[in-house]
Amino acid sequence: MNNAQQCYLINGLEHAGTWPSPIRMVKGGGNYTLVLLEDGSLFVSGDLRTNGIGSDAVAEFISVFNSVPNTVFDGKKIKLCSALWDTTVIVTEDDEIYTVGSDSKAEKGMVQGVSGTFPKLNKFLPPGESIVDLASGLAHTIVVLSNGDVYGWGNGRKGQIGEPAGIVWKPRKIDDISFKVVRAVCGREFSYLIGDPSNGHHTIIGSDKWNVRSTAPVVMRDWLDIGATWGSIFVLDRSGKLHAWGRNDHGQLGVASHPDPIKTIAAGSEHAVILTQNGAVAFSGWGEHGNCGSGTDPQGDVKEWSQHLSSNFAGKSFEVLDIAAGCATSFVWAQSAAVGD
Repeated sequence: MNNAQQCYLINGLEHAGTWPSPIRMVKGGGNYTLVLLEDGSLFVSGDLRTNGIGSDAVAEFISVFNSVPNTVFDGKKIKLCSALWDTTVIVTEDDEIYTVGSDSKAEKGMVQGVSGTFPKLNKFLPPGESIVDLASGLAHTIVVLSNGDVYGWGNGRKGQIGEPAGIVWKPRKIDDISFKVVRAVCGREFSYLIGDPSNGHHTIIGSDKWNVRSTAPVVMRDWLDIGATWGSIFVLDRSGKLHAWGRNDHGQLGVASHPDPIKTIAAGSEHAVILTQNGAVAFSGWGEHGNCGSGTDPQGDVKEWSQHLSSNFAGKSFEVLDIAAGCATSFVWAQSAAVGD
C-alpha cells in the first residue's frame, strides 16, 4: 500500500479502495455512500437512481466509488457533505450550498419544482459568516454558522428545526437557542446542538421518543466528539469516556460500556462504532445486515459490544486511522504500518 489509506466496508471486511488523498469524512445515506477527501474531491457509490448525484449519466447503481466531477459545483472544492435518505447536501469552500435528490419533505431546502444537477441554494449567511458544521437526519438538515447561529430545513414536523413545527422549504434560523452552537448532529426526529466544551451548554430540539430529550445530562463539558443514531445520542469526552442515551432496544448504546478509553465514535442509523485509543474497533446495535460484523444474536443485534479489528488483518500490520457509519453500513480506514505492504 506504500502507506496509502485504504477503506474497508464492515460486512466481511471488504476492501473498498485506495484514495488519492486522505479521507476527511464518510457519510451514508439510504443505500449510498459519500466519501469526501482532504483535497476537496467527492466520491460516491451505491444506489443513485433517486438522488441523482453527479449527472444523469451516473444516476444508477454503482458498486465501486466513482469521482463526482467538480464541474457540477462550478469547479469549487468541497469542505462539508451530508446524506439524508436519498438527498445529498454539499458545502463548498466558499460556503455555497448545493443539494440534489428527493424533495418530498423539503429535503433540498428550496422551493418545490427546482431541478437540475446539484441546484444551489440562495445564500442566506449574514455577511462575514461561514458554515462550520453540517448535519442531516433522515429528512432534515442543520447548518451551524461561525457566529453560533443555526439554520435548518426539511421535515420539521416534530420540532427538530425549531418552531413552528412543520415542513420547512427554505433555510430558516432556529431561534431561542441561548448559547453559541459549535456542532450539531441529527437523529430521525431530533437535532442535537452543543456549545463550546468549556461551558457545557447543549440542547435537543424535536421529539422525545426513546426519552432522548428527557434523559439527557444537564451539562456536557469537555467533549471531544458527538454522534447520533436515529434515536440515540453519543458524546465522547476528552478522557476517552463515552456518554450515551436514548434508544437501546437493539443494544445501540452498548459500546459505551467498552472498558478501554475511546478515541473516536461513529453513529449509523441504528448502530454505533468506536475506535479505542489502543487501535481496536468495536460495534454495537442493530447489525442484521453485517454492519456490526459477526457475533450478532438471533435477532441480528449486538447488545453489548463486539470487537473485530485490531492492528493486524490478513497477515499485515496496519494502523486504523478513523471510522464511519451510515445506514446499516460501517467503514474503517487504515494505513499500512510497513512500507511496501
